[in-house]
Amino acid sequence: MALRLLVGACALAGLGAGAASVEKAHVIPDGWQQLADAPDPAQPMRMSLALRHANADGLTSSIRSSLRDGLSLDDVARLRTPEQRDVGSVHRWLAGNGITHARTDKDWVHVHTTVGQAEKLLRTRLHRYSYQGKPAVLRTREYFIPDELAHVVRFVHPVANFMTPEHDVAASRIIDHRPAVVHRRDECSQLITPDCILDAYKMRYKGSDGRSRARLAVAGFLDQFANYADTDQFLGRYAPALAHSGYNFSVELVGGGTNPQDRAKAGSEANLDIQYALAVGYPSHITYYSTGGRGVKLNDSGLPYPEEYSDNEPYLELVEHLLAKPDDELPHVLTMSYADDELSVPRPYAERVCDLFGLLTGRGTSVIVASGDGGAQGGRNAKCQTNDGKARQTAMATFPGTCPWVTAVGAVTNSDSPPHGALFSTGGFSQWFDRPHWQDRAVDGYVEALHGHMQQFYDAKKRAIPDISCVGTHFTTIVGGDEVALDGTSASAPVFAAMIARANDARLRHGKRPLGWLNERLYSDEVRRVLQDTTEGRSKSCTFQTPSGPWTPGGWPAKPGWDAITGLGVPNDFKTFERVLVQGY
Repeated sequence: MALRLLVGACALAGLGAGAASVEKAHVIPDGWQQLADAPDPAQPMRMSLALRHANADGLTSSIRSSLRDGLSLDDVARLRTPEQRDVGSVHRWLAGNGITHARTDKDWVHVHTTVGQAEKLLRTRLHRYSYQGKPAVLRTREYFIPDELAHVVRFVHPVANFMTPEHDVAASRIIDHRPAVVHRRDECSQLITPDCILDAYKMRYKGSDGRSRARLAVAGFLDQFANYADTDQFLGRYAPALAHSGYNFSVELVGGGTNPQDRAKAGSEANLDIQYALAVGYPSHITYYSTGGRGVKLNDSGLPYPEEYSDNEPYLELVEHLLAKPDDELPHVLTMSYADDELSVPRPYAERVCDLFGLLTGRGTSVIVASGDGGAQGGRNAKCQTNDGKARQTAMATFPGTCPWVTAVGAVTNSDSPPHGALFSTGGFSQWFDRPHWQDRAVDGYVEALHGHMQQFYDAKKRAIPDISCVGTHFTTIVGGDEVALDGTSASAPVFAAMIARANDARLRHGKRPLGWLNERLYSDEVRRVLQDTTEGRSKSCTFQTPSGPWTPGGWPAKPGWDAITGLGVPNDFKTFERVLVQGY
């Protein structure tokens, strides 16, 4: 302990004017707790330094210009190559602090070191933190790098990352009996099955055979495992023709991911995503990417690191894995039902992940994400205030949906005709990302229609979500052998992803490239005119504090045109939607 205090004192005393604060967590997000027992300074740990791109300013233009012909693996490598003088400066800085186990990989420098060396290098003190009683991780609330490297190192991962992504599916309820109704339309207003979606959205597959070159990826994080027995039961009951044909999904493990098939470990999120991706996305090839997130990592001696010294997290591992794939293995669509309140995500991390999603779309992958289930409160019923130490009251949006390269999917109900925006459907305005030009007309119209509603709680010049919606309530799913009903944008997101996979199937049959980045196309007049506008519904409200007490102004209302609960509306006629996406681009 004395040695640790001495190291910490030296680090804190040596800041001076020559060190720049890179990340600072003014407020620890709810659910996190600093533990009393300090880490051993000699304990090994890993961290990664994110380097600036040599052509950072041209990244967006490079991705946009590639939309017709696509980016190759070599193009991505070129765009991610840092300046060699930057790499040399970082390695000299590390070596000067006694760190020699460092490896450069594209725009990262991966470091194996000890807690004590990391504290000295970053002029900080690391502590053990736990989120809601889960295994501890090493984090600090602020760290520093030399001024001369401040323009080179964008951030050090994950030392100040208090991000805790949630899967956006409401708690399941077991279906103990089916509604006593005569007409399918009435039944579908109470419980959703694949037939409900295929009929309501005119999605019955008319292909000549069951073969397809379209690939749809389902992201799996946070110990969510897709179960084959549950899926077989689901398809046998709700898509018997697919079950009889042997149609099913495959699993690919990423970064320590696992694939247990004990039904007791079946994940409601994983099963929901996979079961509806299969039933709606047929005949696409469906792959579940089970990404570690909490997987075992080995040190240089081949022994596992203690869990708190792992650098595992969800998004970076998966997107790096996908970007390394050759063209004939790269998925054409990626759907993710995980989100976090944007303000709980470190901004440098969010910007880097967003850049990588952009590169992925440039290679031809459409990235589809759930917008979240907290309405105007964001993803996890947040306090609706900033975490920069000022506690400014604000409506919340979610990441990664706020990334402009990603298509954020909200939800509508199945119990109303026409559908209403679902109360839980998250939408709003980013804190980090500027509003892209292709949203200007749609969002300006909504802001005007709000007539000042919540105007002090959002910045209309920022990226707005969601982009589009599908049904997201009362999804019949098999989990652990039980039939359960699930709500959430994690239900609507895989349905929309399946639509895009089906459109890609048609495009590939016509000799065209997969769609890749969707958003600018979705906001075009050609696409907007074939969507069903949703004008009813209001999302869950924040509760703001005023001198006279708590105030609940109401969430985002649905309005004609784009709105912050359902986006542009619903692709309720897939035939016309597909025709525009296949023939128009």
